[in-house]
Formats: sequence, structure tokens, C-alpha cells
Amino acid sequence: MAWRPTQYLVEGELDNSYPGKVTGWMKFAGLKEKVTFDLEGNFHRDIRGAKIRFKGDDSEDDLDAVGYMQGFAQHQTGEAGDITAGRQPADYVDYPYIEWYSSENGRVVIELEPVQIEVIGTPIPAIESNPISRDEQNRNMAEFLAGLADAANIPTENAVCLGGGTVVKANQKTTSNKIRGMKLLTQEIKKKLPKLGETSEQADPVALVKFFDPTGSWTWFVVEGEEQEDGDWLFYGLVHGFEKELGYFRLSELEHCKDGQTGLKALPIERDLYFKPTPVSRLN
Repeated sequence: MAWRPTQYLVEGELDNSYPGKVTGWMKFAGLKEKVTFDLEGNFHRDIRGAKIRFKGDDSEDDLDAVGYMQGFAQHQTGEAGDITAGRQPADYVDYPYIEWYSSENGRVVIELEPVQIEVIGTPIPAIESNPISRDEQNRNMAEFLAGLADAANIPTENAVCLGGGTVVKANQKTTSNKIRGMKLLTQEIKKKLPKLGETSEQADPVALVKFFDPTGSWTWFVVEGEEQEDGDWLFYGLVHGFEKELGYFRLSELEHCKDGQTGLKALPIERDLYFKPTPVSRLN
């Protein structure tokens, strides 16, 4: 669970030439000014001691970004997470991955393609550096989860988070007072979705999007969708809830179905970023 603003990234630069520090900036659609960085920590060994420049896919005039980026701190402080270009030695993943634990916004993750990133300068030879400590990264994650539990008003004595053997209680660190979900419906998805009724003659229509409850078993697979007069979106697809059935559901229902709840059940509905278009007959 993380804030994932990849789709609204315009460009950025991060610098790890000073040991133990990650500084720089990023430009996001929806924000007038650049976001600046002053993080504790280091890049992974493939780029440690160098700078990275990167380009996103968005433009500065993306109106959808305004709502999503609301509340994103203009100056990001906190701990560097896993930051790598995915080059050898690939101690974490084999593609560009930028993660940090923000004092204001909790865990933030940006995932890119190799062509989107450029390494500036010469990294410290890998043989002269130790891999990023997994124990330290597990502690960062555990503290982040503990902060979510604290923000969700779970009693301290009941809020113990585990991360790779690390145990952290909820009162050790508190993240943002907002538990944010991701943007459920993007402009790209809107363009791809068939309008309501367009797949009615298909024997086995294809689901293009999957929404899910991160703390429950409900899932929603979208086959068709269309904006309504009130600005809400009406979807048609397969719903796995108390039963498995085809039917209609609204975007607003997914966005607000956790309102008024407390504890972990208050975590918002998410969109599966790795879901591939799948015929309805093959959905489990």
C-alpha cells in the first residue's frame, strides 16, 4: 500500500553524490511548483554516488492530477526506500524503482521503464559498497504500517506490525493523517472502456479493469463503463462479493464504501495495477 503518483510524473532529478543523503526535485501534473527532496539514505549500489534524471508520461496540464495530488507535500523529507535504476548489480528489481517514506505522505512509490531514466556521473564501484540493508528497509515498512494503524485509531496495544522479523508498535511512528487510496479511474481507462451495452452481443466479453478491497474478499471487474449526467460513472461487469454475479455498480460507491468505518476496514478500495484484460469466463 502506497501513494503511487507515477502516472502524474512529468520529470525529476535525484542526487546521491553526498553519502547518506538523497536530494533533488520532481515535477508532477496537478502541482504548480516543483516538489523538492531532502531524504536520509542512499541509492542502491547500481547508482550509488550518482545522480538520476527521469521523465514521466504526463503533461503539466492534466486536470485529473489536481485531485489526486492534493495534500502532497511540496518539500519531501523522511527516509529513502529502495531507489534503483535496475542495473547490475540488481539487488532489488531489474527496472527503475523510486521509493521513499515521506514524513508527510507516508510511503511513495514511482515505477518507470529503463528508457525513462538517465544516470548522471559515475556511481561508486559496486564492490566498494554494501547492498541496501533489507533489515532497515523492513523496519521502514513496518514503521509505515504501524503509522497507518495509529492513524486508523487502532489501540496501541493491538497495533503490532511485522516486517521481515522486525516488530514495530503503532506509537513508534505516525504517518500522514490521511489514509489515501489511488486514483481509481484514469483518463486512459476512460478512453478504453466500451460504453454501456456495447459488448452485449459478445459471448465472452473482456474485463479491462479490476478493483479490490485490500482488507476483504470483494472484487469488481469492469467490462463496460459510461459517465452519467451527474458526473458519476456507471460500470457493468463481474462482481465477486457474497456471490459471483454480473451487474452494475458505480464509481462513487467504490470511492465512498468505506466512509464512516474505523480501523483497518477503513482502507480504501484499490485498482489492481497489474491486472491484464481477461475474458469474463476466465475470472476466478
